[in-house]
Amino acid sequence: MMGVSTRRGLFVKGGTLHLTVAKLFPFLPQQILMPDLDPFFFTINSWSFTRHRTWTRCPRQYYYEYIAQYVTTSPVVPPEKIRWLKNFTSKYVVQGQLIHDIIDQQIQLACDSKPMNYFEAESVFAKKVANYRAIGGETFTEHHNGEKIPDSFFTYILENGKTCLSTFFAKWPEYAKRECLRHEQFDHFTIGDAGVTVKVDFAAKMPDGTIVLSDWKTGKDDDEYESELQMAAYVLWAKEFYNRSADEIGTELVFLKTGTTKPYAFFEDELREVREQIAGEFAAMNASYEFGDFPARPVARECLSCKFAEVCPEVALKK
Repeated sequence: MMGVSTRRGLFVKGGTLHLTVAKLFPFLPQQILMPDLDPFFFTINSWSFTRHRTWTRCPRQYYYEYIAQYVTTSPVVPPEKIRWLKNFTSKYVVQGQLIHDIIDQQIQLACDSKPMNYFEAESVFAKKVANYRAIGGETFTEHHNGEKIPDSFFTYILENGKTCLSTFFAKWPEYAKRECLRHEQFDHFTIGDAGVTVKVDFAAKMPDGTIVLSDWKTGKDDDEYESELQMAAYVLWAKEFYNRSADEIGTELVFLKTGTTKPYAFFEDELREVREQIAGEFAAMNASYEFGDFPARPVARECLSCKFAEVCPEVALKK
């Protein structure tokens, strides 16, 4: 794990022993010292595809999401304020979370050799959407940032969610032929000094022994979100976890709005490049923990969906 660092590039490794730079090097000018972080930060600090998305979208948002609440000396925003803001969720994320949770519950039934229940799944989803509708989406980030959530939005996610569930149940018979291995569990492995966290929607073994990693997508059918990197990270984990070669592991995106399935296969040289990318990006994420080293990339739509908009000095929202 990476440890406390100065802007001059000094690193103190180790998550359990927390020695501040100020104590180690009292002669250094205070303005270049890194802030002290809660030791717990170093136990959970890792690379993930979600963190990658946040980092590339807006480093400032990354700072607020993954670092700010652990700063113990002169925080730019009180950690308790950061923790409170993290209770909000973008309206664009909520539907996907609801569908994934319900699908995961149904897969657990199947893995336990119990019958799935489409009508129960649809009913649970409809009730959850109704709960959000009843409070006008008050827990949505966009609502907190001043946007009125129209009733039509809830109608849309209800109908879209029902379509996704219907598609999932229609496709399940082909997945029922596979041996259930894991689903929706956080797993960890390392690439050099980088800890890596993955969460595969559904890992299963085919009759021929091949491992297939499936990822459910509730949005449109495209590669806008760098899905190839996400799936390659899954393969790197599966190689280690199952002790398999790359050609014994398949991956696929399953688009639940249309039923389209997009498979991915990776050669070893491609995986080496991904390993280098992840290691390099993790190093960049941890090169500094100073607020000023995480610049904002304000874009109105992105800022509207950012839970930290109200504390960001460079937010691009109309007042």
